[in-house]
Amino acid sequence: MSFSPQGNMPDISEKSDASDTVYAPGSLRLVSLLLRGRRRRRVVTALRSGNLRTIAQTDLLTPARLPGLARDSLTLLIAGGAFFAIVNIIAWDIHGVASLPGPDSTFVRLFLLVVANLIAYTIMLPLHEAVHALTILLLGGRPRFGLRLPWAAYCTAPGQVFTRRGYMAVALAPLVALTIVGVVITALWPQWATWLWFAFAGNISGAVGDLATASEVRRLPSGALIADNETGYTAYIAADAE
Repeated sequence: MSFSPQGNMPDISEKSDASDTVYAPGSLRLVSLLLRGRRRRRVVTALRSGNLRTIAQTDLLTPARLPGLARDSLTLLIAGGAFFAIVNIIAWDIHGVASLPGPDSTFVRLFLLVVANLIAYTIMLPLHEAVHALTILLLGGRPRFGLRLPWAAYCTAPGQVFTRRGYMAVALAPLVALTIVGVVITALWPQWATWLWFAFAGNISGAVGDLATASEVRRLPSGALIADNETGYTAYIAADAE
């Protein structure tokens, strides 16, 4: 899963004419704890025999998508920042907080606030990918981390395929989990949450690629198998399922 911003979502139907490539038998492993019985046996058989057809491919970092990436990322950063600012203001009022903790000097306090938020944002980057990795592990997969400069840190799962719902869970887990954590921290400790504001907003901004990917994958057939890579994904379907 890429941590980079994501641009406009392409029409999946434009990718459905991929070639009927037969893939090396046994080169992909199914990652799913919920797929059981006949459906699982059929998928495993297709993976072992290489009886798969490519139905969609997406690369999130193609040059044509980069302007959209930046625009959508900025939009989510502003929206996320506004959301957490509102939650923080409400929590300050409920808790009766009058000022930020720290030195008496307003200038020093504001300086520390900026530095703390930048540090928190830097920490949020690998934390976002760690939640991807944890979700992959919980589904029975084997995550791998990487860095693709200058655009993205990523967590991927080479040689593995996910069900459609499983892949969407992996994609959306950091956005959902870390946003909930941010709201809870802000509600309970608003004066300290102010020091983490940019990190929580940045997590929402950084999840834009995950949101777009989930939206694309949602439109694929229910039996689709998704293989993640450094900058996108490839979707397959068992040839005998069509």
